[in-house]
Amino acid sequence: MALTNLGFITIVIFSIINGLNAFSSNVFPATNRMISSSTTSLQMVFGPKQALAIEKRKNPQAFESTIQGLMKTKGMSRADAEKRYGEFLLDPDGFALRAAEAERREAGYKDWIEQAVAKSDDPEGTRKRIEDFTRTNRIKGTAIMIVGSAALLAYASSNPYVPPGH
Repeated sequence: MALTNLGFITIVIFSIINGLNAFSSNVFPATNRMISSSTTSLQMVFGPKQALAIEKRKNPQAFESTIQGLMKTKGMSRADAEKRYGEFLLDPDGFALRAAEAERREAGYKDWIEQAVAKSDDPEGTRKRIEDFTRTNRIKGTAIMIVGSAALLAYASSNPYVPPGH
């Protein structure tokens, strides 16, 4: 069955809507669930225990110093300190994001924007900069999707689908 122009336009519009939805969930982290995702395909094979064992073998003195430091500063048991350090070694960025999210929740902030404004020396200036940044990047993202869709439409109209054998 040939893909008609109307069918193609429907697919493009659906793609734009999905793209805007994906874009907005990244701009507004309250709806972004990637941070709370705790298992990746890498972690199914290589987890915190393996990362911890490698680090321990690589530099035993630094390892021991880090574990002792965690136990002292955070008041953790050795097992908890090793678990936390292993999680950090496995995914430092995800670890930092999860820690920041937990800190925000403990402090009672709704999202990172509210926290940044509350901790700022110039709350109104900070809020304005964040709003300007969000608005500018939303416009840029929408423009990129529109230009890409227009390019696809132009290509599809100048190169219509012809089924094999016709």
